Amino acid sequence: MNSSYDNSLTKYADGMAISYKLISDLSYCTENINTHFPFVGGRINFSLLNDTKFVDSDHENISFDATNFIKSLLDNRRCRNDDVVIYMGDSLTNNCYEFCLNDLLKIIPFIVREIPQHHYVLFKDFKKIIYISFENEIKFGVIN
Repeated sequence: MNSSYDNSLTKYADGMAISYKLISDLSYCTENINTHFPFVGGRINFSLLNDTKFVDSDHENISFDATNFIKSLLDNRRCRNDDVVIYMGDSLTNNCYEFCLNDLLKIIPFIVREIPQHHYVLFKDFKKIIYISFENEIKFGVIN
């Protein structure tokens, strides 16, 4: 069953003509994050990942900072526009969403502004991850 946050996300994506694939089985994404990434406590241990990048944002600019953070990953060739990514929240959304990274850039401001939860962007190859926390941290890392 969709939450109201899922409904608003899909309505926004449809209104912006953003192509996405709905993944209703959260365990698929959760298992892959838990399998491929190291954890300390309940969080990904970015200090054990390669090619990491961190940004602290203030609450007022988090959607702008998240967009610029992803654009910087593209500019530095850490990612490509056509990379397939899976968006997953930690509590308020009941589904995961598969996007092209270029389309994620169009919807990420809405997601971080309108859905108050931790946000995970898992690359389809399960080697890279972007984390946007509710505490306004933005992190990227690569697992080998």
